[in-house]
Amino acid sequence: MRTKLVEFKNQEDETLRGILTVPDASPKQGAVFLQGFERNATVEKKFRLMADALAGRGMVSFRFDASGCGLSDGDFSKTTLKNRGQELLMAAAVLHNEFGDIKIDFIAHSLGTCPLALVFNKIRPMANRMVLIAPALNQKDLMRFYFVRDSMKRKNPDVEIRWNNYKQYLNEKEFLADCERVGRMVRENYIEPGYFLEAKDFDFSNSFDSVKEKILHIHGENDILVPLASLNVEFPNRIIVLGGDHNLERPDFWDKWFFAAVDFLTK
Repeated sequence: MRTKLVEFKNQEDETLRGILTVPDASPKQGAVFLQGFERNATVEKKFRLMADALAGRGMVSFRFDASGCGLSDGDFSKTTLKNRGQELLMAAAVLHNEFGDIKIDFIAHSLGTCPLALVFNKIRPMANRMVLIAPALNQKDLMRFYFVRDSMKRKNPDVEIRWNNYKQYLNEKEFLADCERVGRMVRENYIEPGYFLEAKDFDFSNSFDSVKEKILHIHGENDILVPLASLNVEFPNRIIVLGGDHNLERPDFWDKWFFAAVDFLTK
Protein backbone atom coordinates (compact mmCIF):
# COMPACT_ATOMS: atom_id res chain seq x y z
CA MET A 1 0.00 0.00 0.00
CA ARG A 2 1.18 3.52 -0.74
CA THR A 3 -0.25 7.03 -0.47
CA LYS A 4 0.04 9.92 -2.88
CA LEU A 5 -0.85 13.61 -2.58
CA VAL A 6 -2.88 14.73 -5.60
CA GLU A 7 -3.72 18.29 -6.63
CA PHE A 8 -6.48 19.32 -9.01
CA LYS A 9 -8.32 22.51 -9.93
CA ASN A 10 -11.95 23.23 -9.15
CA GLN A 11 -14.34 25.38 -11.19
CA GLU A 12 -12.96 28.53 -9.56
CA ASP A 13 -9.39 27.59 -10.56
CA GLU A 14 -8.53 26.95 -6.91
CA THR A 15 -6.16 24.11 -6.08
CA LEU A 16 -7.81 21.26 -4.19
CA ARG A 17 -5.77 18.49 -2.60
CA GLY A 18 -6.45 14.95 -1.56
CA ILE A 19 -4.78 11.70 -0.60
CA LEU A 20 -4.85 8.64 -2.83
CA THR A 21 -4.45 5.37 -0.95
CA VAL A 22 -3.31 2.77 -3.45
CA PRO A 23 -3.16 -1.02 -2.91
CA ASP A 24 -0.15 -3.06 -3.93
CA ALA A 25 -2.01 -4.81 -6.77
CA SER A 26 -3.65 -2.97 -9.66
CA PRO A 27 -7.08 -1.86 -8.37
CA LYS A 28 -10.30 -2.76 -10.16
CA GLN A 29 -12.51 -0.66 -7.87
CA GLY A 30 -12.25 2.75 -6.22
CA ALA A 31 -13.80 4.90 -3.52
CA VAL A 32 -14.25 8.63 -2.92
CA PHE A 33 -14.75 10.10 0.55
CA LEU A 34 -16.95 13.15 1.19
CA GLN A 35 -16.52 15.24 4.32
CA GLY A 36 -19.05 16.97 6.51
CA PHE A 37 -19.64 20.73 6.80
CA GLU A 38 -16.35 22.03 8.24
CA ARG A 39 -14.51 18.72 8.27
CA ASN A 40 -11.33 17.56 6.53
CA ALA A 41 -11.58 14.28 4.63
CA THR A 42 -7.81 13.89 4.41
CA VAL A 43 -7.24 13.51 8.15
CA GLU A 44 -10.58 12.44 9.60
CA LYS A 45 -10.05 9.23 11.56
CA LYS A 46 -12.88 7.16 10.10
CA PHE A 47 -11.93 8.06 6.53
CA ARG A 48 -8.20 7.48 6.99
CA LEU A 49 -8.64 4.08 8.59
CA MET A 50 -11.29 3.01 6.10
CA ALA A 51 -9.00 3.98 3.22
CA ASP A 52 -6.31 1.72 4.69
CA ALA A 53 -8.79 -1.13 5.18
CA LEU A 54 -10.07 -0.83 1.62
CA ALA A 55 -6.53 -0.83 0.26
CA GLY A 56 -5.97 -4.07 2.15
CA ARG A 57 -8.77 -5.55 0.05
CA GLY A 58 -7.47 -4.23 -3.26
CA MET A 59 -9.40 -0.94 -3.55
CA VAL A 60 -7.92 2.46 -4.33
CA SER A 61 -9.51 5.43 -2.58
CA PHE A 62 -9.38 9.22 -2.75
CA ARG A 63 -10.17 11.40 0.23
CA PHE A 64 -10.08 15.03 -0.83
CA ASP A 65 -10.75 18.27 1.03
CA ALA A 66 -13.41 20.58 -0.39
CA SER A 67 -12.43 24.18 -1.15
CA GLY A 68 -11.58 26.21 1.92
CA CYS A 69 -11.02 23.10 4.04
CA GLY A 70 -7.99 21.18 5.22
CA LEU A 71 -5.24 20.91 2.62
CA SER A 72 -7.21 22.66 -0.10
CA ASP A 73 -7.08 26.29 -1.17
CA GLY A 74 -10.17 28.47 -1.45
CA ASP A 75 -12.54 30.53 0.67
CA PHE A 76 -14.86 28.52 2.92
CA SER A 77 -17.27 31.45 3.18
CA LYS A 78 -18.28 30.86 -0.43
CA THR A 79 -19.25 27.23 0.18
CA THR A 80 -22.40 26.01 -1.58
CA LEU A 81 -23.78 22.54 -2.21
CA LYS A 82 -23.57 23.18 -5.94
CA ASN A 83 -19.85 23.93 -5.69
CA ARG A 84 -19.23 20.86 -3.57
CA GLY A 85 -21.13 18.76 -6.08
CA GLN A 86 -18.93 20.00 -8.89
CA GLU A 87 -15.83 19.27 -6.83
CA LEU A 88 -17.07 15.73 -6.25
CA LEU A 89 -17.34 15.18 -10.01
CA MET A 90 -13.77 16.41 -10.40
CA ALA A 91 -12.54 14.13 -7.62
CA ALA A 92 -14.16 11.13 -9.28
CA ALA A 93 -12.42 12.16 -12.51
CA VAL A 94 -9.08 11.99 -10.66
CA LEU A 95 -9.65 8.29 -9.99
CA HIS A 96 -10.62 7.65 -13.61
CA ASN A 97 -7.63 9.58 -14.92
CA GLU A 98 -5.28 7.61 -12.69
CA PHE A 99 -6.81 4.13 -12.88
CA GLY A 100 -9.13 3.96 -15.86
CA ASP A 101 -12.88 3.40 -16.04
CA ILE A 102 -13.34 1.71 -12.66
CA LYS A 103 -16.50 1.55 -10.60
CA ILE A 104 -16.48 3.90 -7.61
CA ASP A 105 -17.92 3.58 -4.12
CA PHE A 106 -18.85 6.73 -2.23
CA ILE A 107 -18.48 7.16 1.52
CA ALA A 108 -20.09 10.34 2.81
CA HIS A 109 -20.53 11.79 6.28
CA SER A 110 -23.23 14.25 7.34
CA LEU A 111 -23.44 17.19 4.91
CA GLY A 112 -21.20 15.28 2.49
CA THR A 113 -24.24 13.22 1.51
CA CYS A 114 -25.94 16.31 0.02
CA PRO A 115 -23.55 17.10 -2.86
CA LEU A 116 -23.56 13.36 -3.57
CA ALA A 117 -27.35 13.49 -3.87
CA LEU A 118 -27.23 16.71 -5.90
CA VAL A 119 -25.07 15.22 -8.66
CA PHE A 120 -26.18 11.61 -8.31
CA ASN A 121 -27.69 11.42 -11.80
CA LYS A 122 -24.30 12.42 -13.23
CA ILE A 123 -22.24 9.97 -11.18
CA ARG A 124 -24.71 7.09 -11.32
CA PRO A 125 -23.06 5.37 -14.34
CA MET A 126 -19.77 5.12 -12.41
CA ALA A 127 -21.27 4.53 -8.95
CA ASN A 128 -21.15 1.15 -7.25
CA ARG A 129 -22.02 1.13 -3.55
CA MET A 130 -22.48 3.94 -1.03
CA VAL A 131 -22.06 4.26 2.72
CA LEU A 132 -23.98 7.19 4.18
CA ILE A 133 -22.90 8.05 7.73
CA ALA A 134 -25.31 10.32 9.66
CA PRO A 135 -26.73 11.62 6.36
CA ALA A 136 -27.91 15.24 6.65
CA LEU A 137 -30.13 14.82 3.59
CA ASN A 138 -33.13 16.74 4.90
CA GLN A 139 -31.58 20.20 4.83
CA LYS A 140 -34.99 21.88 4.68
CA ASP A 141 -35.99 20.75 8.15
CA LEU A 142 -32.50 20.55 9.65
CA MET A 143 -31.81 24.20 8.88
CA ARG A 144 -35.01 25.25 10.58
CA PHE A 145 -34.22 23.01 13.53
CA TYR A 146 -30.78 24.62 13.94
CA PHE A 147 -32.27 28.10 13.66
CA VAL A 148 -34.86 27.45 16.36
CA ARG A 149 -32.34 25.74 18.64
CA ASP A 150 -29.82 28.59 18.38
CA SER A 151 -32.33 31.43 18.59
CA MET A 152 -34.08 29.88 21.59
CA LYS A 153 -30.78 29.78 23.47
CA ARG A 154 -30.85 33.58 23.30
CA LYS A 155 -34.57 34.15 23.77
CA ASN A 156 -35.44 31.56 26.38
CA PRO A 157 -32.61 29.22 27.40
CA ASP A 158 -34.91 27.36 29.79
CA VAL A 159 -36.72 25.80 26.81
CA GLU A 160 -35.00 22.64 25.56
CA ILE A 161 -35.36 22.39 21.79
CA ARG A 162 -35.53 18.87 20.42
CA TRP A 163 -36.42 17.45 17.03
CA ASN A 164 -39.93 16.59 18.18
CA ASN A 165 -40.79 20.08 19.43
CA TYR A 166 -38.84 22.65 17.38
CA LYS A 167 -41.70 23.33 14.97
CA GLN A 168 -43.77 24.71 17.85
CA TYR A 169 -41.26 27.55 18.16
CA LEU A 170 -40.44 28.12 14.49
CA ASN A 171 -41.10 31.58 13.08
CA GLU A 172 -40.73 31.07 9.34
CA LYS A 173 -40.43 34.77 8.59
CA GLU A 174 -37.59 35.16 11.07
CA PHE A 175 -35.90 32.04 9.70
CA LEU A 176 -35.99 33.35 6.12
CA ALA A 177 -34.59 36.69 7.24
CA ASP A 178 -31.81 34.88 9.10
CA CYS A 179 -30.85 33.02 5.92
CA GLU A 180 -29.95 36.40 4.40
CA ARG A 181 -27.80 37.46 7.34
CA VAL A 182 -24.26 38.55 6.42
CA GLY A 183 -21.16 38.23 8.56
CA ARG A 184 -22.31 34.88 9.95
CA MET A 185 -19.71 32.89 11.85
CA VAL A 186 -20.07 29.13 12.05
CA ARG A 187 -17.78 26.99 14.16
CA GLU A 188 -14.47 27.96 12.54
CA ASN A 189 -15.31 30.13 9.52
CA TYR A 190 -17.43 32.91 8.11
CA ILE A 191 -20.01 31.80 5.58
CA GLU A 192 -22.03 33.86 3.13
CA PRO A 193 -25.85 33.80 2.83
CA GLY A 194 -25.68 31.94 -0.49
CA TYR A 195 -25.19 28.63 1.29
CA PHE A 196 -28.36 29.00 3.37
CA LEU A 197 -30.47 30.49 0.58
CA GLU A 198 -29.54 27.55 -1.66
CA ALA A 199 -30.00 24.72 0.83
CA LYS A 200 -33.02 25.89 2.84
CA ASP A 201 -35.56 24.17 0.58
CA PHE A 202 -33.65 20.96 -0.20
CA ASP A 203 -34.74 17.56 1.10
CA PHE A 204 -32.61 14.89 -0.56
CA SER A 205 -34.08 12.02 1.47
CA ASN A 206 -35.47 10.28 -1.61
CA SER A 207 -32.62 11.01 -4.01
CA PHE A 208 -31.34 7.42 -3.86
CA ASP A 209 -34.65 5.57 -4.01
CA SER A 210 -33.69 3.75 -7.21
CA VAL A 211 -30.52 2.28 -5.66
CA LYS A 212 -31.48 1.75 -2.03
CA GLU A 213 -30.15 -1.80 -2.00
CA LYS A 214 -26.66 -0.48 -2.81
CA ILE A 215 -26.62 1.83 0.21
CA LEU A 216 -25.56 1.15 3.78
CA HIS A 217 -26.96 3.76 6.16
CA ILE A 218 -25.11 4.19 9.47
CA HIS A 219 -26.48 6.45 12.20
CA GLY A 220 -25.92 7.09 15.88
CA GLU A 221 -29.00 6.58 18.02
CA ASN A 222 -28.20 9.74 20.01
CA ASP A 223 -27.06 11.94 17.14
CA ILE A 224 -28.16 15.42 18.21
CA LEU A 225 -26.71 17.20 15.17
CA VAL A 226 -28.53 15.11 12.57
CA PRO A 227 -31.28 13.26 14.41
CA LEU A 228 -32.24 9.93 12.89
CA ALA A 229 -35.83 11.16 12.75
CA SER A 230 -34.82 13.92 10.32
CA LEU A 231 -34.63 11.41 7.48
CA ASN A 232 -37.80 11.02 5.49
CA VAL A 233 -36.68 7.65 4.16
CA GLU A 234 -35.64 4.29 5.56
CA PHE A 235 -32.86 2.34 3.87
CA PRO A 236 -33.09 -1.48 3.90
CA ASN A 237 -29.40 -1.84 4.85
CA ARG A 238 -28.72 0.15 7.98
CA ILE A 239 -26.84 0.06 11.25
CA ILE A 240 -28.20 2.10 14.15
CA VAL A 241 -25.43 2.43 16.73
CA LEU A 242 -26.96 2.29 20.20
CA GLY A 243 -25.98 5.39 22.14
CA GLY A 244 -23.99 6.59 19.13
CA ASP A 245 -23.18 10.24 18.49
CA HIS A 246 -22.71 12.15 15.22
CA ASN A 247 -19.07 11.26 14.56
CA LEU A 248 -19.17 7.57 15.57
CA GLU A 249 -15.41 7.50 16.16
CA ARG A 250 -15.35 6.44 19.79
CA PRO A 251 -13.97 2.88 20.05
CA ASP A 252 -17.17 1.49 21.58
CA PHE A 253 -19.18 2.96 18.66
CA TRP A 254 -16.53 2.16 16.07
CA ASP A 255 -16.67 -1.61 16.53
CA LYS A 256 -20.42 -1.61 15.86
CA TRP A 257 -20.22 -0.30 12.30
CA PHE A 258 -16.71 0.04 10.81
CA PHE A 259 -15.94 -3.55 9.86
CA ALA A 260 -19.48 -4.12 8.58
CA ALA A 261 -19.09 -1.06 6.35
CA VAL A 262 -15.80 -2.33 4.91
CA ASP A 263 -17.42 -5.70 4.24
CA PHE A 264 -20.39 -4.01 2.54
CA LEU A 265 -18.12 -2.06 0.19
CA THR A 266 -15.96 -5.02 -0.75
CA LYS A 267 -18.37 -7.93 -0.92
